[in-house]
Amino acid sequence: MVGSKVDDAFPSLGDKLLPALNSVSEKNRSVIGMEISADLLSQKRVDLSLNISPLKDAQENTQGVAIVLDDLTEKKKLEAQRRLFERMVSPAVINQLDPDELQLGGKRSNITTLFADIRGFTHFSENLAPEDLVSVLNRYLAAAADAILLEEGTIDKFLGDAVMAWFNAPMLQVDHKLRAVRAAIGIRQTISNLHKKLPQQYHLDFGVGIHTGDAVLGVIGTEKRIEYTAIGDSVNTAKRIQENSAPNQILISAVTYAEISSQVIARPTAPIHAKGKSHPIEVYEVISLR
Repeated sequence: MVGSKVDDAFPSLGDKLLPALNSVSEKNRSVIGMEISADLLSQKRVDLSLNISPLKDAQENTQGVAIVLDDLTEKKKLEAQRRLFERMVSPAVINQLDPDELQLGGKRSNITTLFADIRGFTHFSENLAPEDLVSVLNRYLAAAADAILLEEGTIDKFLGDAVMAWFNAPMLQVDHKLRAVRAAIGIRQTISNLHKKLPQQYHLDFGVGIHTGDAVLGVIGTEKRIEYTAIGDSVNTAKRIQENSAPNQILISAVTYAEISSQVIARPTAPIHAKGKSHPIEVYEVISLR
């Protein structure tokens, strides 16, 4: 590469490099840590850090420049994934994560999924100005998110007036079923406290559905936008349970209940006949912790 022209050495970087090269040549000052992104001939997008220094002869005359490149592509990818996790999990979980664990492809995991939906929100929204509607919605979703993060759950996404979360990933939690139930009870209590601060006409309640089972977890999307999400029948089952919950009601599947029956007070309710399910879903209504 010594003695090469910029366009020959870096055919896809010439336009981005030229201003910096001219600055180094004219001012005889190095450029350190310049970061750029570029598409290589292989059509792979890379992130680079460049150090550009003047090359001088014995008389201190500039004869060219030296360019040192560091490939930051993998580092940038890890940083993007970490920022993603910072929006989804509690700081306590982030601090325990090994950076290598953020390299998440499709991975089967046993998780407890929680869906919480504001019941009656569609009707409620018909009589409210958009600005007020967003303000109220954010207060309810923030309250739900706080209760989930307090139990170190992972917030997958907000779906309009609902939130989806799960437990036991990315960090293993031996008590993930109980954590999910505690989070649901926490949502109920937090919303009760919120009602004390809001006018009566703004009082809403969540319906919560919880189920435990295998799902595939992984980072999906593009280089510009990625999501860490869970996919599988167990996730869909949790959603179906939530859709059948009443305001201020917490429904959990028999699968989830079986392991924590000695720790929660719950009563069986009518099985749910969900579309696409060959068998009814046995569910319990959570009253409280023991």
